[in-house]
Amino acid sequence: MSTLFRSTQLQPAARGREFGEVFAAKVRATVAAYEGLFARIAQAPFDLQAMGTRCLEQVAAFAPPLHVEMLGIAEGAGIDPALIGAINARTEVLAVLGAQLRGECSTVVQVDPWGAPVTAQTWDWYAEFAEQWLTWEIPHADGRLTTTVTEYGIVGKPGVNNRGLGVHFNILHHAHDGAGIGVPVHVLSRWILDSCSDVNQALQLCQRAAVSASSSLTLVAAAERASCAVSVEIHPGGPGLVFPGADGLLVHTNHFLSSPARGFDTEPGSFPDTLVRYDQLLRRLSNRPGLGANDLLQALNSHLGTTGALCCHPDPALPAAGQYATLASITLDVLNGTLHALPGGPCRHL
Repeated sequence: MSTLFRSTQLQPAARGREFGEVFAAKVRATVAAYEGLFARIAQAPFDLQAMGTRCLEQVAAFAPPLHVEMLGIAEGAGIDPALIGAINARTEVLAVLGAQLRGECSTVVQVDPWGAPVTAQTWDWYAEFAEQWLTWEIPHADGRLTTTVTEYGIVGKPGVNNRGLGVHFNILHHAHDGAGIGVPVHVLSRWILDSCSDVNQALQLCQRAAVSASSSLTLVAAAERASCAVSVEIHPGGPGLVFPGADGLLVHTNHFLSSPARGFDTEPGSFPDTLVRYDQLLRRLSNRPGLGANDLLQALNSHLGTTGALCCHPDPALPAAGQYATLASITLDVLNGTLHALPGGPCRHL
């Protein structure tokens, strides 16, 4: 059973402090798990304190309310703020450390030009983090509501707001990643949901974000009897944009689809399962109008490729540390501003 938490505090400092106090043990456990992960994959000595501090500086300049909220989480949990910065910049820290890490997540969206979009994604990450996530509902004083699936102490990830905008999230790897700590992609995703009311505002925000690591943020928008989707491939020289096909289907796994970024993509050579997952979803879902969320989860329910599958599980024959699993299956109802986050892979829920 996944955890659902709704903040009662409407101001960033108090909201963060409340979250840190309520989930102090979980936040500390997440920090400890990431400290262990960073140490395990690092190729050379590194200064996590400095990287976390740099993250806080970037967030203070890019999204000041989230900087205040992060300081509140640190205060509430009794943790050095730099460590909260470091886990919010976990994608950027991993890029600086230069480890070869398999991509995470597969996303599917079908848009109907005359109706509501249908969306789903798997969240694949290290199996040791299986108990380290929740769904967080974040009310704001002016009536805005952000709902995100995230890790304890990290301000956001995939999610939806009550103004007809949603975000799905897939990591990417670009040859130019890792030159310092830029705007964290997790912070960008949350700030889109907090500050943007339509897809054009979100695209403009993505253009302004000076990032140092790559991800695909698939924006999904709905208003009245219309919907659209676009995958924004964030990277140090970008972003690039990817739109649905003529049948309304948009699929994204963990390789670049836009140019010129695809020429600097390090993922297919290291972990070609991203290409297999992408191809499988296209063949399962292309030219099938009228799909529902359950249809998308059915398409994501495949164990072809074992540990590199759409629905992936750890290999019991291998050491537990460093293995991937599908930690959650997430669908967004963008029109109504809600989401469902199911623990584990689609195979547990169909």
